[in-house]
Amino acid sequence: MKSSLPTVTVILYKSKTLANGEHPIMLRLCYNGQRKYKSFGLSCSEKMWNEKKEEVRSTHPYAKSMNTLIRAEVDKANKRIMELERDKKDYSVTTLMKDLSKSAPTTTSLFDMFEERISYFKTTHSHNTATGYRTLLNTIKRYTEETDYELFEIDTEWIRAFEVWLRDNYKDTSIKKFFDCFKAVMNRAVELGHIKVSPFDDYKLIRPLDTKTQKRALSVDEMMTLMRYYMKTYGFGKPKPNLEKTKKHYWNAKFHRRAHTKLTPIDAEQLSLALFICSYMFQGLALVDLANLKWGDIRDIEVINKEKYAKDSGEYGIDYANENKEVKDYYEINVARSKTNKPVRIIVEQMTIMPYLLPFTEAIKNVPDDEVDDMYVFPIYSEQDDTPEKKFGRMTYANYLVNVNLKRIAERLGMKPITFYSARHTYASALYHANVPMGLIAQNMGRNPAEIETYLKDFDRNSVIDANQHLYVTSTDAYKEGKEAKLERRRAERQDQERDDASKE
Repeated sequence: MKSSLPTVTVILYKSKTLANGEHPIMLRLCYNGQRKYKSFGLSCSEKMWNEKKEEVRSTHPYAKSMNTLIRAEVDKANKRIMELERDKKDYSVTTLMKDLSKSAPTTTSLFDMFEERISYFKTTHSHNTATGYRTLLNTIKRYTEETDYELFEIDTEWIRAFEVWLRDNYKDTSIKKFFDCFKAVMNRAVELGHIKVSPFDDYKLIRPLDTKTQKRALSVDEMMTLMRYYMKTYGFGKPKPNLEKTKKHYWNAKFHRRAHTKLTPIDAEQLSLALFICSYMFQGLALVDLANLKWGDIRDIEVINKEKYAKDSGEYGIDYANENKEVKDYYEINVARSKTNKPVRIIVEQMTIMPYLLPFTEAIKNVPDDEVDDMYVFPIYSEQDDTPEKKFGRMTYANYLVNVNLKRIAERLGMKPITFYSARHTYASALYHANVPMGLIAQNMGRNPAEIETYLKDFDRNSVIDANQHLYVTSTDAYKEGKEAKLERRRAERQDQERDDASKE
């Protein structure tokens, strides 16, 4: 007598807990006393899982897209079982699961596959990755004029035509990101059994992509020009902009609750330039790390002028040196970089950084001391609304707004366009050209020494000329003859001096 049909169920696999505290959602096949599981690539908390309905609860922010994917997988499994029963083919739970993974192309569309990936990365709070997938999907929609495709329609010819279009409209660095993302989507489609193989497996680019990082460091003169412009426009004693009149504001409406003022005590241009200069002085700290900086991270320290102290100690004694020691006030900041999680120790002279930090001290003037430490230094994130989604949205907008204003400032000053990341490159380059050891530069910036070269600005023209002249000159016969003549002259001078000393005796 033939046994009953396989059962297909969807479960929350509580035996495994992911790093985010959620559990994987699994497809379970049971047949003839055997059991097999297949991952959906999705996860959910126990609270948000409806065990009875075998789906994500409707209150989950991505319930619709996740449940659509779950139902599609269940339908596909049941359909395959019916096909095998109809054709009277023998199968086991193992061969059935393998068969599902290698099934023929489904009618899952390209756009649907992207939406599934975007929803997944949002659920895991990988907002940057989700944004990358969304950007590529919008790019594909522009290319296809909103025409969707079945996954099996995306072949090497389709990709080749897409590459040609991309090269006419985007830089190589963007194309590289697009292709990496596209490959990941198609590989995921293979894992889910939507297609048998990825069209990227045998695909070769028309020509290699030039993804070399462009040097974006500023010269010392350019950096000083920006600082002078800031002090001239917003420095000590300068009147604050009349925001009610100019209507300049930093955040747009979606970042504030109703009836909350959208104006801030610092306008967008001043904010952008102050952040840029602070990044440079804070050892090239990235914008996201500046955004995370809180007043409690900044500590006052005193630094003694060791050279003067040692000289005074030797000449007048330690007591005199202690009474007359020269001390300067510094800020010390100990943080971990968001990107690498490497610790960074920042030390900056207070007098130097104060003009650029001063505008942000207004927000803490009337705040009790025990509350100040938990407040953000810069008005990018908000202590009242600190969810990962909100922080990601604010950082995305801050990146846009800061870079737009830096570009305007550079144009106004007759400089080449600059981005916020130029501050980090400029700091690294300035230390490198001051002969600071590569290891110390890496430590100051929270990177590995091997990674620092991407930040460095090429030596200026005069440095290259001087180096080459030194090389060429020292290798000539004339130079060698001159060196020998110099040594001979010094020997003669020494002999003359010895004769003079002997005659005096």
